Amino acid sequence: MRIQSENLKKNVKERMLEAAEQLFAERCFSDVSILSITRKANVSNGSFYRYFSSKEDILKEIVEEAFNRLDVSLKVRGKCLESKLMRLIEDYLYFVEDNTLLCKVLHEAEYIETSIFKNLKRILMGKLSEIGFKADETVFWFFWGSIRFFAVWSYFWKKKAIDEDNFRDLMDFLFHGVDPDQHQLDLGVFNVTIEPVELEQDTTKMKILQSAEKLFGAFGYKKTQISDITKNAGFAQGTFYLYFKTKQDVLKELVIRTNKAFRKTLKNVISNFKDRRDAEIAGYYAFLKFFRMHPDMYKIVREAEFVIPETSLWYYEKIHQSYLKPLKESMDKGQLRLIKPENLAVFLMGIGHFMGMELIVFEKHSEEDFKKFLMELSPTLYKGIKGG
Repeated sequence: MRIQSENLKKNVKERMLEAAEQLFAERCFSDVSILSITRKANVSNGSFYRYFSSKEDILKEIVEEAFNRLDVSLKVRGKCLESKLMRLIEDYLYFVEDNTLLCKVLHEAEYIETSIFKNLKRILMGKLSEIGFKADETVFWFFWGSIRFFAVWSYFWKKKAIDEDNFRDLMDFLFHGVDPDQHQLDLGVFNVTIEPVELEQDTTKMKILQSAEKLFGAFGYKKTQISDITKNAGFAQGTFYLYFKTKQDVLKELVIRTNKAFRKTLKNVISNFKDRRDAEIAGYYAFLKFFRMHPDMYKIVREAEFVIPETSLWYYEKIHQSYLKPLKESMDKGQLRLIKPENLAVFLMGIGHFMGMELIVFEKHSEEDFKKFLMELSPTLYKGIKGG
C-alpha cells in the first residue's frame, strides 16, 4: 500500500510538472495560473500546494530539470579540439530539438530571473572548459550566442529543423569567422555618434506611449496597468481608449517604433564604412549605445517575445531582412567569406542579442566598456575560434 501511495504521489507531481511545462511554453509565464496548471493536470487545486509553494516554485523545479538534462546531454567526446567542439554543438542543437517545450520555458525563465541566466551561462562555459577551450565573455557571445540564437530562430520561430547545409554554415562561421584575408579593424568605428530618439510630435498619443515605455521598462508589461500609464502621463484613464483598444496594442506599437528607430540609427552608422567588417563592429557599437540610451526599449522588445510573439518575430525578421542585401554585396566584393547570407545574418544577430542581454539588461556598462569588449570580439568575429 505504501508503494502504491508513493507512486500515486509521484504521478500527481509529474502530471503537474508536465502541465506547467506545456502551459509555460505555450503562453508567457505571467499568463499561466495555478488553477490552469491543476486543471490541465486533472488534479485538485489543493494538490498543488502539497508539492509546490507557488508558481515560481514549480518553474524553479522545471528549470532545474532542464539544467540537469542539458548537463547530461552535452557530452565531451572527440579526439581533437575541433571534433570536441563540433560534437558539443551537435549535442546542444539535438537537445533543443528534442526538448523544444522545455527549452522555450528556459528561454523565458532566464529573462525573468537573472540567476537562471547566470547558471545556464555557467553550464555552457563549463562545457568549453571541460574540452580545454578557454573562453572569455566575447568568445562566449560569439560561440554560444550564435548557436543559441540560431536554435531559437530555427526551432521556436521558424519551426524547422537545422539541416546539414545550415549546420555546415554554422560550423564554418564559428571556426573561421567572416574575414577572408587579414583585415585590420578601423578604429573609427568607435567615433560614431548616436542621437537619442525624439518624439515625433508632442501629442497625447505620444505621451501615452512614452509613459508606457517607461513603466513597462521599470515594472514589466504584466505589472503595469492601463490606469498606471494614463496617470503617469497626466490623463484620465478614458483618454487611453481614444488611441488604443488594449494594453497589448500599446506594446505592439512600441515594438514597431523601436524597430524603426533602431534600424534607422544602424543604417546611418553603417553607411559611414565601406568595408562590411568595420561596419559590423560599428553596428554592434551603435546597437549598444542606442539601447544604453533607451534601455526600456530593449527590455520591452525582449518581453514582447513572450507576450506578443508574432510582433516579436516581425521585429527580428525586419532586422534579419536588413542584413541580407549588404551581406551579399560584401561577399561579392570579397570583404566577407562565403556563408549563406540568410544564416550569417542570424549568427550575427545572435551575438548582438546575448551581448545586449548582459551589457544592457542584466548589467550596466560604460561606452568605454563597450569599446573594450568589441575590440576583444573583433578578432574572433573575423577569424573564428580557430583564430585563422
